[in-house]
Amino acid sequence: MLENDYIIKQIDILINFLAKVLFKKDSAQFHNIKDENGNITDTGQLYLKLHGLTDNGQINDAEDLLFSEIEKEQRLDYLELAVDFYNYLNEKDDNFLEEYDFSRQEIFDGMKDIQKIYGLNDV
Repeated sequence: MLENDYIIKQIDILINFLAKVLFKKDSAQFHNIKDENGNITDTGQLYLKLHGLTDNGQINDAEDLLFSEIEKEQRLDYLELAVDFYNYLNEKDDNFLEEYDFSRQEIFDGMKDIQKIYGLNDV
C-alpha cells in the first residue's frame, strides 16, 4: 500500500511537471479534441479511443495503440495526449488496475518510455 502511494505520488509529480513545463497548463487533461470548426481531430479520435479502451479494461491495447501512433510520428500533441493518458490511468483505483492486469509501476514505466522517445530523459 505504501509503495503504491509512493508510485502514485511520483507519477503525479512527473505528469504535473510535464504539463506545466511543456504545455504551460495547470492540468494534464487533453483539451484539443475538436478543431476550430467543431470537427473531431485525428488526435481527438485517438484520445476518445484510448479512453474508451481503458474504460473497457483494454489498458494494454490502449497503451500499445498510443505507442504505435507515436512511433509513426512524434508529434507534440501526441506527447500531450500521452501525458493525459497516463494521468487518466493514474486516477483509476487499484482494484480497476488490478482487475485488468495493469500496475502503477507500468504507468510510471510508460511515462519514462515516453520521455525517452521525446528526448526528455533528463527532465
